[in-house]
Amino acid sequence: MKVRLKEEMETLLIPLYGRAQMSRRGLFCDKQAEEAVRQIDYDFSRLHIQEKTQVMLSVRSAEIDAAATGFLDEHPGSTVVYLGCGLDARFQRLGGRAELWYDLDFPQVIGIKRRLYPETERYRLIPSSVTDWNWMERVDVRGRPVLVIAEGLLMYLSEADVKSLFCRLRDAFQDVTFVFDAYSCLTAKQAKNHPSLKKTGAKIQWGVDRPETMEAFGEGISHVKTICLTDEDATRGLPKKYRTMFRLADGFRAAREAHRVFVMHLITEAK
Repeated sequence: MKVRLKEEMETLLIPLYGRAQMSRRGLFCDKQAEEAVRQIDYDFSRLHIQEKTQVMLSVRSAEIDAAATGFLDEHPGSTVVYLGCGLDARFQRLGGRAELWYDLDFPQVIGIKRRLYPETERYRLIPSSVTDWNWMERVDVRGRPVLVIAEGLLMYLSEADVKSLFCRLRDAFQDVTFVFDAYSCLTAKQAKNHPSLKKTGAKIQWGVDRPETMEAFGEGISHVKTICLTDEDATRGLPKKYRTMFRLADGFRAAREAHRVFVMHLITEAK
């Protein structure tokens, strides 16, 4: 399968390849990623994806999976919206307990994804930019709990668009659990030097240091949980050298908070 993507869209291949590599090594099981990489005709070596990046992205993905699974265990029959889904097979991994699952990404990306993972009655694909807010009208909620997931996305949006996304999700769906990852402000500034991002031309725009910054985006936005990717629970399955590296990083606040997973609650409060 030939893949030709615009520069910023090539970033979706970085986590896909990282998960496939880690799955082949038996560190994280993602057979769908392995199969997708086999099917895609693309020279992944041009992205210069370092092993430590592959490990970090796999830890991130596993922690977001765990947060999503926890929500679905507590709220079976929910509606799930996965923003900037890329070629990730998260529905195929986790979607069994969701009533409806939507994957959203640029039309070019969704065109490729349809060839890998066909739509079903419960699994639907939305070809749209995240910031073309009309996509929200296509999501069928019908009073069900709503989980929104964004992995490797918000750092590419402007702060104004991130704030707008929070508020629009709250207003459109009224009661939302939002699980996403974010860089610290320092990491966002430094990320332009990352070799993989240099190859794609993608630009990092947003970082956040404190959950209170996001709570200040508007009424009804509250912080539920922060997960550091250096946490012992997150790194327990890694080889010893990486457990040691993550443990050392956890001792320094700047390193510990460089890249985190957040869980936020967005609710339209009764007047």
